[in-house]
Amino acid sequence: MKKGNLINTWGMVFMIMLSGCGEFLDPKPDNSLVVPSSIADVRALLDNTNVFNRQPVLNIHAGDEFFITEAGLAGMSNSEVGTYKWLDDPFQGDRIDDWFVPYQQVFYANIALESLENLPSSDQPELDQLRGEALFHRGYAYFQLLQEFAPAYQKEGGNDALLGIVLKNSPDINEKAVRSDLESSYQQVLDDLNRAVSLLPENQVPKTRPTKAAALGALARVYLVMFEFEKVSESAMEALSIYTGRFDFNELDVSQSRPFVIFGDETVFYSELVSVRLSSSPEVFLDTLLMEKYEEKDLRFPAYFDSVGINRYLYRGRLTGNFSLFGGLSVGELELMAAEGLIRTGREEESLEIMGSFLSRRYEEGKSPELQGRGDDLLRRILEERQKELVGRGIRFSDLRRLNQETGFSKTLERTIDGNLVKLEPESPKYVFPIPQEEIQLTGIRQNER
Repeated sequence: MKKGNLINTWGMVFMIMLSGCGEFLDPKPDNSLVVPSSIADVRALLDNTNVFNRQPVLNIHAGDEFFITEAGLAGMSNSEVGTYKWLDDPFQGDRIDDWFVPYQQVFYANIALESLENLPSSDQPELDQLRGEALFHRGYAYFQLLQEFAPAYQKEGGNDALLGIVLKNSPDINEKAVRSDLESSYQQVLDDLNRAVSLLPENQVPKTRPTKAAALGALARVYLVMFEFEKVSESAMEALSIYTGRFDFNELDVSQSRPFVIFGDETVFYSELVSVRLSSSPEVFLDTLLMEKYEEKDLRFPAYFDSVGINRYLYRGRLTGNFSLFGGLSVGELELMAAEGLIRTGREEESLEIMGSFLSRRYEEGKSPELQGRGDDLLRRILEERQKELVGRGIRFSDLRRLNQETGFSKTLERTIDGNLVKLEPESPKYVFPIPQEEIQLTGIRQNER
């Protein structure tokens, strides 16, 4: 039986565990069996930030937040260039971390979950917490995979007839790879994250460890792309009631090259996007139409961007405090999800209240705009603020996929490549990334239409 690259991935992860995780994984008599044997082992496994606190990045290349000059493209990897150009074969033979990293996380999480089942229950609260962390990481990883390697969740239904992702809920490397349907894939994510909510503590240090608020925030993200807007607002507002830290941009020193610090009050859960050349290239600039959305007193403009020429803005406003792109959960994202969920379910006054508080911490003191709109006008403003707030986070591509299903909110993306205008239409199959070809050849799972 063909076991495939997913199985090769599990094997590679086993080797990584042997070579890169220190001494906490003591080999058993059978050297093929290397598993955590204590609570401390599982804790060390789940604290591996090089595994769990990374997430896909190529969706940024395929979106509409940045444009890359020809000089910039010349210095990038094949997959970065191919994804940016919306090529039929966007990866051009590259190894794709956007696929490998989440499945590595799934494997580690499954090892932790299986190990916890075999540990004595003398310290049940700690076992439950670790189980909650593993479930969070698995659900979060599956969600990331769904945003790139499966079709967008369909507002009008029929998701059980669409292909989802390969769900691996066991560390068994001999388990055959089979793609689940899209509905089942999303239900798995919801199951994992809801169980995580019930098990995780309200607070943890450092912020690379998930908390109850982080799991609720992740649930809000999932419900948002599933068009479950009442659940979006419920989850986001509960997260905001648990995580009480708030950061006012008036307190930033925008003269600093990196105005934000790692693990600041704005960060609910810390994760970085996979490192690529886009994140450090001086030839990657913000989309000019996006830049026009920032108003004069909006403090995100000087905090997020450096002007280096006419219509040339470099992105520096990363909650990582360094060159890495932030992909975790923030207070601002939670507030904007809550506001969108509320306005879409007819609770305009509550949505306005959240937006007023949010904007008061993003504009110069006393200069935040007073929102007057209602209905679709307010919704459009919330979506605009979402685009401005969450730039460079790996979220915009998912927003495009869901908004393309709504009348009046869809968008055709355009780029000039080698002097030619190319377009990405709202219903293009190129909103779904192909599964790496090596995977298809080895497992026989069905490829995405491209």
